[in-house]
Amino acid sequence: MEQKTQVTQIIRETKVEPVSNVNFDISVGVEVPRHKVRLHRLPARIVKIVPAYESYEYFVLADGRIVIVDPDTFKIVLILT
Repeated sequence: MEQKTQVTQIIRETKVEPVSNVNFDISVGVEVPRHKVRLHRLPARIVKIVPAYESYEYFVLADGRIVIVDPDTFKIVLILT
């Protein structure tokens, strides 16, 4: 739980542009359309907290949810609220 809080806080500090026009399901395991959403690399501070996230990328939804994506498969692996 503490890791989720830290990860969420770090991402909120990065101030990436939220994605507002989402026309696909936001659920773990769903493949993100490759040219619809701009993915961002997770900050190094997050990888220090959760080394398993090293290659993962993310985007932020307009409602504030943070979506972690595996860039190899473009599948959603985690959704933080």
